[in-house]
Amino acid sequence: MPETYFFEQQDGSRIAYNILEPQKPDDTKKTPLVLIMGCMCAKELFAGLKEELVKNQKVIIFDNRGMGESSVVSPYDPISLDLMAQDTIELIKHLGIKRFNLLGWSMGGIIAVLVASNLPLDLELEKLIICASPAQPLVSEYFETLYNSPKPPDLPKNIQEQKEEFIKTYEKSFTDYMVEHPDIFDKYAELQLKSNCPFEIFKRQWEAMKETNILSKSNTIKAQTLLIHCEDDGLVPIKESELLASKIPNNKFISIPKGGHTFWFGASQSITFLNEFLSI
Repeated sequence: MPETYFFEQQDGSRIAYNILEPQKPDDTKKTPLVLIMGCMCAKELFAGLKEELVKNQKVIIFDNRGMGESSVVSPYDPISLDLMAQDTIELIKHLGIKRFNLLGWSMGGIIAVLVASNLPLDLELEKLIICASPAQPLVSEYFETLYNSPKPPDLPKNIQEQKEEFIKTYEKSFTDYMVEHPDIFDKYAELQLKSNCPFEIFKRQWEAMKETNILSKSNTIKAQTLLIHCEDDGLVPIKESELLASKIPNNKFISIPKGGHTFWFGASQSITFLNEFLSI
């Protein structure tokens, strides 16, 4: 596992991040890629994606405030998407990066759009990638029921229970892939089991997402943009990416016939699309 580093925001929040170095020395000169995680997830759950992307460039992953190894002063404080976008910008500045690429998945895609539409003059966003992200307030019966629970849900106690929870709550494309790849399923379940995903922080994230509407900001994006969305996404309908594609000026939209919300499992061609876009 790569070493975890921290930097502190002015409000006392601490942001945890990892720097993944490419395998080839020449690739260290390429534009670094920053990944932004989705709702109720720790940075380790980019497993499978980050390993592929770091083959060609430096990759930086981090935990959104309050999730994973990142912290907040109080889990009951409001957490806005604009605030998480500012965390992203401050992390990039903290690392001394002037030019970067950005990939946001799910809620992370919303944050990425906010970063791209309000970029400080001393930073340059070369390429933007938005994956399986909502453009408007997301409707999710699962998340809404969880949000309204009077107490945090009982968490799985072991890998087998975690796998059973995945099968019960995740879309069929994801579970079909995992059943066909039991070693990956065990590893991913173990990562989820060990992840720190506080219930109160999830609630703050979900409150923020329910107020989402980034369509008005999307038409101000200047960076080359790639949108990827699987047709079988059971959480965020593909029409959300279609809406974004209709607003962002310089974009390429790729619809993937198979695969779900966690697109890098079950839609291996998505990795090819990402690498091709980043290498142009």
